Amino acid sequence: MAKAIKHIRAGLLHIEVIGQVPERSGRKPRAARSRPTSVAKTFYNHKTSWRELELTIATNFAAKDHVITFTYDDAHLPKDKDAAAKDLQKFFRRLRAARRKRGEVLMYIYSTEGSHGMQADEYLGADGELEDKRLHHHVVINGTGPDWVEEVRSLWHGGGYVRAEPVDVHYYRELAKYLTKEAREHGRPKPGQHSWRASRNLAKYEVEYEEISSNSVTLAAPPGAVDYQSFAEKNPYGFADCIGARYLLYEDVPNPGYSYTRGRKKKRE
Repeated sequence: MAKAIKHIRAGLLHIEVIGQVPERSGRKPRAARSRPTSVAKTFYNHKTSWRELELTIATNFAAKDHVITFTYDDAHLPKDKDAAAKDLQKFFRRLRAARRKRGEVLMYIYSTEGSHGMQADEYLGADGELEDKRLHHHVVINGTGPDWVEEVRSLWHGGGYVRAEPVDVHYYRELAKYLTKEAREHGRPKPGQHSWRASRNLAKYEVEYEEISSNSVTLAAPPGAVDYQSFAEKNPYGFADCIGARYLLYEDVPNPGYSYTRGRKKKRE
């Protein structure tokens, strides 16, 4: 199997990983989940969940968008997560209808929580009492006009507070981990249950492979890269290690392509 550099483009976020080129075989349909997975598989499912979420957020949301926490007072508190999810969809329908009248679209990603106690998070700060082992939602929503957050507050019918924070493009990974923390810490109530959900109109990140012939190829920051960080991840379950790098690259900075430390052809003058 040939070696390659896998380049993932997710909006401003770029991730490059040195590894094997995957075989292009047909994919088998997945069967319905009926049994709990092994400890090792659960480790990777949780890891894949937040990484997929990170890439999805980075592809579709930036600084003009917000992370919004919706809470309930006692009179409006749903009985379980299924009821809470249906209740949130009711809110989305109202917000989508309001935006449609203005020719605007609604894009969102959300997770519903209700197991963790009050805690402080470096990204979103301290949780309030209405999030202390109570059902609540964390939602990433695309921004529109100057007063769109106030419209969101006015349309929320849960009776609790609505906390809004702008998306920080430098903390996509931390946000993804925050939105999936209950699945990792408390497990999923049902086998195969998703730790997050999203609207159907989100864009997909791009993946490219460039085969390499030498095992000595290394990665280096391209011109204009921001927050460049190399990684060499290991895990306790005996799977292959991961070597790569991640960084932000803004559109107004030209990307010359992959930036490994190997010779480049010089232009003839």
